[in-house]
Amino acid sequence: MLKLRALGRYHVHAAGVLAPDGRAWLLTGASGCGKSTLTYALARRGWPVLGDDGVVLEQSSAGVVAHAWRKPLHVSIELAAWFPELRQYHPFVDWHDNRHRVSVEASYARHATLAGVIVLERGTTDRLSPLAPTAALVALIRQSTFLLVTDTYSSGNLAMLRTMVETVPCFSLQHSSEQLQRISATIVEAVA
Repeated sequence: MLKLRALGRYHVHAAGVLAPDGRAWLLTGASGCGKSTLTYALARRGWPVLGDDGVVLEQSSAGVVAHAWRKPLHVSIELAAWFPELRQYHPFVDWHDNRHRVSVEASYARHATLAGVIVLERGTTDRLSPLAPTAALVALIRQSTFLLVTDTYSSGNLAMLRTMVETVPCFSLQHSSEQLQRISATIVEAVA
């Protein structure tokens, strides 16, 4: 990751997916907020995945580009209650992992121009709200641990995040398990 910084590419703790229009959406938030879960729900609907635990961002003349970070997608086996096909992965669960995750296959993409950012939070209801650029920037800084590395690239990292939240729509999504079936519609409707 430190070598990527020298190239103007910055890691952020977020999931990345490609919408049907070919543009990328970042799903970010604290660990356990549902990034991997909602990414899997989108992958099942044909949205290619850039990563479920991290993506690499780069400023380009076309806007911010999100690059793939890691394969495969890791999801909790407990999701089999909603997605029965996951039962086939039961023998491969990492039971030492407190989330009981398993690697699953999905369609992957290498990179795409960023369309928007969604900051996730688990809840009992579903509420998508516009997020002010400052609030979105704070959320992304929290998920950009390498921003805290005090090198000559820190200012470029922060500037890229600031430009990103000022140029793409940002939202907060408090979500319940209902979003497992609705997340693609939620994102599409957000920008309609």
